[in-house]
Amino acid sequence: MVSVLVVNWNSGSALADCLDSLQSMPPRVAWEVVIVDNGSDDDSVSRAEAILPAARIIRNGSNRGLPAANNQAMVGGRGDFMLICNPDVVFKAGAVDALVATMNRHPGAAFVVPRLLYADGTLQTSAGDLPTVMDALLGRQTQRVRGNGAFWADGWDHDREQVIGRGHESAYLVRRDAIADIGLQDERFVLDWEGIDWTERARRRGWQVWFCPEAEVLHLGGVSIRQVPLRWIVSSHRGMYRYWAKRRPLWWRPLLGTAFGARALAKVALHRTGLATYERGHRRRAS
Repeated sequence: MVSVLVVNWNSGSALADCLDSLQSMPPRVAWEVVIVDNGSDDDSVSRAEAILPAARIIRNGSNRGLPAANNQAMVGGRGDFMLICNPDVVFKAGAVDALVATMNRHPGAAFVVPRLLYADGTLQTSAGDLPTVMDALLGRQTQRVRGNGAFWADGWDHDREQVIGRGHESAYLVRRDAIADIGLQDERFVLDWEGIDWTERARRRGWQVWFCPEAEVLHLGGVSIRQVPLRWIVSSHRGMYRYWAKRRPLWWRPLLGTAFGARALAKVALHRTGLATYERGHRRRAS
């Protein structure tokens, strides 16, 4: 069985659209849906219930953060595989079955990542490598130096099944046995970088991340984040700091704090000029 796990926070109609894509073109494998709602005050949950009454819903009284809610969903899920996804994705026909088939072909796979498309059908980069500190500080600017081995593999056509360093976290399949081995997500991250931390922990334990081109998923992107862009900027940079603070000696921490604090301030300044910080950070660059 596949447990489809969705964390929701004021996603409007997006959550219903996500569930409708599963309901209208159901996977051949057995599946269930577990929704964890992080204290939404819109009608997204009631819309979801109307689309898929069988979905199990866990309601939090407040926003506990993404990894904490993901962990709640994983504990509540009954499947051998966990499909963790944002509410702003739409699964194309056969996507879930393709992810499961890739997972079954590769017993060393902890995660399988689909081929992401923007709403207009163009390719979204969904693969890359684990970051260096310079990747974290410079973002996609490092593509000019590292090419397809960088944090985002913008120059890759995403046309073949293969091992990758890391995947986009809008939708990905996770093996229950891998979760038992590496543990749940680190809830101290709150929002952003929890998946990168989880991937690094999995790879350190010998697990692999696979990319599946046959599994296509539309990703609208940032449905909840756009509602609180400044909160996302702060949380993302705290995540960067925590990721490296866990992996470097203590004397690195003042340097990391200064560097990522300065980067966060620069991003806030860009946002206040009216530039769309989410799109600048996530839109695929031309190869």
